[in-house]
Amino acid sequence: MPPKAKAKGRAESVGKAKAKAKSDSSSPKAKGKAKAKASTASTPKATEPATEPATASQETSAPEAEIAAGESALAGPVAVETALPEDIAYAKVLEEAWDLVLDDLQGEPVGLGGAHVVAKDGSRTSLAAGHLEGMAVSLDFSENALERVDALPALWLRNISLGSNPLTSLDGLADLFPRLLCIDLSFVDIPSIVGGWGGLAACPRLRSLVAEGAGVSTFEDMPQFPMLQCLELLENDVEEVSEVETLGDRCPALVKLDLRENPVASEPFYIKAIAKHLPGLLEHNNQSMRKYTSKIAARSSCAADNLNKDVNAVDGLYKNE
Repeated sequence: MPPKAKAKGRAESVGKAKAKAKSDSSSPKAKGKAKAKASTASTPKATEPATEPATASQETSAPEAEIAAGESALAGPVAVETALPEDIAYAKVLEEAWDLVLDDLQGEPVGLGGAHVVAKDGSRTSLAAGHLEGMAVSLDFSENALERVDALPALWLRNISLGSNPLTSLDGLADLFPRLLCIDLSFVDIPSIVGGWGGLAACPRLRSLVAEGAGVSTFEDMPQFPMLQCLELLENDVEEVSEVETLGDRCPALVKLDLRENPVASEPFYIKAIAKHLPGLLEHNNQSMRKYTSKIAARSSCAADNLNKDVNAVDGLYKNE
C-alpha cells in the first residue's frame, strides 16, 4: 500500500477512536464512574467511630463495674465535685463546705463548683432538673410533700436530705443518685416504707444515715451496709440489748453511732454490748470513744518512772561499793 494510503488509513482509525471515546464519556454510566472517582479522590475517608462514647464515669474515675453501668445511663454533665476522691467528698459533706449555696431555683446560678441546693418547706411533690444538672452535689428537699423518690431528677448528688416527707417508696434511689454518700431521713417512718431498708442498702457508697424519729425498733430486717460509717437514730424505739449485736453484724464499718433517747440506751448491759459488738466506734451517743490520758496523769506517770530510775541508780551505787 502506498504511504499516502497508509497515512489516510491511520487518520481514519484515529478519528474513529476519538469519536468512540467522546461517545463513551458522554454516556450516563461513564459520567457516574468519573463522578464517583472524583468524589473519592477529594474527600478523606471517614474514621471508624468509637465503639462507645466516653461517659462521665470514664472521664472522672474508674468506679466499680456495677456502678459504672448505672452512671453511664445518667444524662447531663458531671459536676467537678464528683471527680473528688470519696474520702474528701465525704469530709466536705460533713463540714458542709459547699462552693455554692443555691436557694433560688428559678434564677440562674452565679458561680462555679459543687452547689448545695435548698428546696425545703415548699409542699413540693417533685423537682425539675433544669440547671441543677452538672452542678448540684447536695440537695435539701426536707419538709415537702414527696411520696416517691423517683419523682426527683437524676443528679450526681453526694448528699440528700428528705426528712419530714410522706415517703412511701425509695425505689430508684441508687439509680438516680449513684454517687450518694449521705442521706437524712429524719421523721420519715422507715418501717412503713415498702423495701425501705433495701432501697438504702442498694446505694453501694452510702456512708452516713441520719434517721431521727424514724420509728426504728429493730435491726433484724436491716440488710448489710458494708460501707456505712455513721448511723444517727435519736428518738427511735430500739429496746432490746440483743439489737446491738445485730447492728454490729449488719454495719461492721460503723465508727459513729447515736442511739440516745432509745429505750435500749438505759438498759444495764447496753454499754458492755456496745464495747463487745461495735469495737470500732470512735463516737458513741455524742461522746468520743478515743482513749485519752490527761497531761497531769501523764506527768505523774513520767515523774514516777524517773523516781524509780533514781532509786535503782542509788541502790546500784550502794551495791557496787
